[in-house]
Amino acid sequence: MTHVTIISTGEELVTGRAVDTNASFLASRLTAHGYEVRRLTCVGDDPESLERELVRSADDSELIVVTGGLGPTADDRTRVAIARATGAELVLDEDSLEHVRRVIESYGHKITESHARRFDGLTALSKAEGQALFPAGAEIYPNHCGTARGFACLIGKAKAVMMPGVPNEMISMFNDSVLPSLLKDSTETILVRRANLFGVPESQVDDRIEDLMANGRNPSVGLKAEGGAVGICLYARASDMEEAERLIAEDLRVIRDRFGDDVFGYDDTTLAAAVSGLLEQHGVRVAIAESCTGGLIGSMLTEVPGISRFFLLDVVAYSNEAKIRELRVPAEEIESFGAASPQVAESMARGVCEMSGAELGISATGIAGPNGGTPEKPVGMVCVGLSLDGRTTSHVLQFRGDRQRIRDRAAKSALNLARLALLKRS
Repeated sequence: MTHVTIISTGEELVTGRAVDTNASFLASRLTAHGYEVRRLTCVGDDPESLERELVRSADDSELIVVTGGLGPTADDRTRVAIARATGAELVLDEDSLEHVRRVIESYGHKITESHARRFDGLTALSKAEGQALFPAGAEIYPNHCGTARGFACLIGKAKAVMMPGVPNEMISMFNDSVLPSLLKDSTETILVRRANLFGVPESQVDDRIEDLMANGRNPSVGLKAEGGAVGICLYARASDMEEAERLIAEDLRVIRDRFGDDVFGYDDTTLAAAVSGLLEQHGVRVAIAESCTGGLIGSMLTEVPGISRFFLLDVVAYSNEAKIRELRVPAEEIESFGAASPQVAESMARGVCEMSGAELGISATGIAGPNGGTPEKPVGMVCVGLSLDGRTTSHVLQFRGDRQRIRDRAAKSALNLARLALLKRS
């Protein structure tokens, strides 16, 4: 297994002015492709600090990935540090220089020598030329989103990859060039799959697949909990793809047997995408009535391409008056049971079906907080209503956390309940 150190550079990171999203992206993507990330490190713009970190990382990692410090400003000094760490001379790449010129001119600007700056002992160069300097013999990666190209070279026996720190530039470069290059160098086939579950706590998932998570096992299995869902991640290593697929298929079969309908999809499938697939399979149209979730259920659904074929309507009826006027919730129901009640949730689901003609209605009403809770109806209580083919049910759920977390979990739980109802539809 290849060991990796990820280094993020920039004073804005070490002073807390910016959040390092690059490291989490890279760690997730590299781990998903069978790399073992040993360390995440953040250093400022001092080239000597970065040089020390590069040399240190080369002692215990076969791969070093660095983001930041390749741009045109005076604090972009990554290429200086890497040149020192490798002992290689920085040389000008004419093709990269032309790329920088084309990008700058496409913005309606011109390169002038008044932009001159100095690379620690090197001849004064324009900003454009500075971005076209690379250690001699480096592998250069294109940048389709900006000026600064990335590159890779060796520090001792470790491969060091340098990418820009601007997130969209880094992500594009990593996906299009860096990762394919790394996988091409691999001597074994690595296959990664993920089974996604909802409604089962991470601790229970861990207990039920403890045997699959034994050390030294192939495929290796790990858990990733995110946003209320739990991903069972499988990493198979084999001499060829056929063998890797066979190993993964055996474990996925075991997972399906143990968790059944709690598995809502695989790999990048979201709850909304799973619901969309079932709507298409059953020829069902959906409409939504939201109160405490404020349109979040509908927002999740509209992230799925093609959902317009099945998604008819999303009504955000926040006030009691709107629930009565728009969704035809009986006023006496709200007076007797309160807006956050299973009775009102059911009326909302029925009402939105009547308004739209949808076969499936989903509703959510509750107390997202931080205020408004009572001993009988604490903050985090959410009632989800489902009306499918004229049959209406409700579910009373309790969530913990801040307002944002409660709304997020409520919306996802509503989608999951709709998914389960569609699975049972004859």
